[in-house]
Amino acid sequence: PYIGKQPMAAITAPDLLRVIQRIETRSIDTAYRALQECGQIFRYGMATGRNIHDPSTALRGALSPRPDNHFAAITEPHELAKLLKDIHSYHGTFVVQCALKLAPMFFTRIGELRTAKWADIDLDAAEWRFYITKTKQDHIVTLPTQAVAILRELHQLTGSFEHVFYGHRDRQRPMSPATVNRALTIMGYDTKSEITGHGFRAT
Repeated sequence: PYIGKQPMAAITAPDLLRVIQRIETRSIDTAYRALQECGQIFRYGMATGRNIHDPSTALRGALSPRPDNHFAAITEPHELAKLLKDIHSYHGTFVVQCALKLAPMFFTRIGELRTAKWADIDLDAAEWRFYITKTKQDHIVTLPTQAVAILRELHQLTGSFEHVFYGHRDRQRPMSPATVNRALTIMGYDTKSEITGHGFRAT
């Protein structure tokens, strides 16, 4: 609203910086996203003849650096060996056991794993195909023989439902986002400093 009524051609880099800095006081991540979106708008304006420059390009390096928000992950082989043994000894529900066993085999995000659908999985071809909304790309996961074996066994339990890993309370919905982290906590792992569901990608 601070610059929204101004003609695009009249907006300068200092004008834009003042707006982005107001956002930065609340959230650095939001400020970066806002600056990126402003750049897209100005570039569209250039393409359609509304303005002749993009002031957002002049603001590179003007904001505070983004903090590192890496998810906790195990990358040491001996620590990973212990984690895998703990996963195979986990006594939670069978659905969660399977999710934990499969997570280290795939390079997918944990959200993609927990919302996997049987319609996207071809066990005979050993492939899992799905569309990634974030990158707007089709994705193919080749399933190792161990994963196929786990999924065939799981199919006997959840195969008549849409989701491979259905919810504990509602089988028409996918597993809760917190389920894998909760299981890791039960196994004695600190999900802030040792391993988190999202950290399996880094592993």
